[in-house]
Amino acid sequence: MFRVGLVKQQDLPRARVRVVFPDRDQLLSYWLPVLFPKTQNDKSYWIPDIEEQVVCLMDEHDEAGAVLGAIYSSADATPVQSADKYHMLFKDGASIEYDRAVHALAVSLPNGATINLSANGASLAIDAGGNITVRASGGINLITSTHSDSVDGIINTYNGHTHSDPQGGNTAPPTQQMS
Repeated sequence: MFRVGLVKQQDLPRARVRVVFPDRDQLLSYWLPVLFPKTQNDKSYWIPDIEEQVVCLMDEHDEAGAVLGAIYSSADATPVQSADKYHMLFKDGASIEYDRAVHALAVSLPNGATINLSANGASLAIDAGGNITVRASGGINLITSTHSDSVDGIINTYNGHTHSDPQGGNTAPPTQQMS
């Protein structure tokens, strides 16, 4: 049978919780596993918070069961109201949202947060101070509707550029070279 309760304890390494059932005189369950979409080759993990309202599937004696997931209530309202949005809002204010109606992905991090993206030897990092670092094991190309060049090409052009000298000839390349 289905039971609605509140999480009271977490066993993080084993991905299980204990739940109290208000409709059963505050009965505290045994340890209940939490359901996840994948647990073998691909894995997901997100444990319900303490005091989070969850739905459990329990046996007829409320001795064994599993937590099926959390549910919204008047105390915990939905963060968005749209059938077109997939939205995750975290306790620290970070959010990830995809709006299929307008084909838009938005990731928002609070002040002091960092982000790191890496693949195939390349990486992009934004640190807590807002500084951006891009590393590439190959080239970095900048392409707009009217221009296309590599970062290496731009650096080489800058390092080798000269100007016409009004007194004849050309100026020397910049003394401060980009590397």
